[in-house]
Amino acid sequence: MASQIALDARSGGAPATGRRAAAKAAPHPAKAAREQKLGATARSFAILEHVANSHNPVDVLDIIASLKLPKATAYRLVDWFVGQGYLSREPGRRRLIVGPKLTNLAFGALSSSMRNDAPHVVLQRLVRMLNETCNIGTLLNGEVVYLDRVEAEDWPLRLHYTSGSRVPLHCSAIGKLYLALAPSPRRKRLLQSLDLRRFTERTITEGSKLDAELRQIRKEQVSFDREEYLAGVICIAVPVLGKNGEILAALAIQAPQARMNEQAARKHLPLLRRAADDLAEIFQAKS
Repeated sequence: MASQIALDARSGGAPATGRRAAAKAAPHPAKAAREQKLGATARSFAILEHVANSHNPVDVLDIIASLKLPKATAYRLVDWFVGQGYLSREPGRRRLIVGPKLTNLAFGALSSSMRNDAPHVVLQRLVRMLNETCNIGTLLNGEVVYLDRVEAEDWPLRLHYTSGSRVPLHCSAIGKLYLALAPSPRRKRLLQSLDLRRFTERTITEGSKLDAELRQIRKEQVSFDREEYLAGVICIAVPVLGKNGEILAALAIQAPQARMNEQAARKHLPLLRRAADDLAEIFQAKS
């Protein structure tokens, strides 16, 4: 045995037992490739989560420091995400914000889960009690987007929207609710970017009148679309609020003016607010 080890050493090789141990320790090339791919995937998701969870735009150097990533790897992945639209850069600056493709991906996942989850049950129950169409909406890229919607079944006049439908901020009940309840700096940015386009004779197109409307909404915690987006259609919306008073979503009833004017809509407020409270509990339990 000793002579065999000596022979191996003279020939420049490792002892037989050492060779077996080295062979056992060395990863198989295919396995090593899978582990490397997994590492890249984990780093990619870590970057996206870091930017998405940040309250402010993020610098690449912050990503490198927080996630302990190699500089070259971080810059390469960030550049790819920006190129694909998953991340964006601040106008005139290099810091990172969530891109439209990531926003749409997140919305699609949320909307899909809601259609088969507890919020949808709350919406269905509210529609059965009111016999009117109800929807849950949120703010996405400067527009209102319906997360979920249940149509009233027994009325001949129906509004055919679907989850994912988008409506403007300044002339929809949910949109004005988000504007009114947004923190002042964010509301200012949103208002500056708005095109106060006229959709009907009742659309608010003057900034001063919209400001007055938003002040009233903040006071009452309820918002109305009085035929401002679609002629003959009334909508009432209330916020779904988190523990700290932040708006998580908005819950709305929508109906033709022929069967629900503003006075009739206000009579639905107790049920609407109760359903909004139920939704708030569901959303907070998931977070």
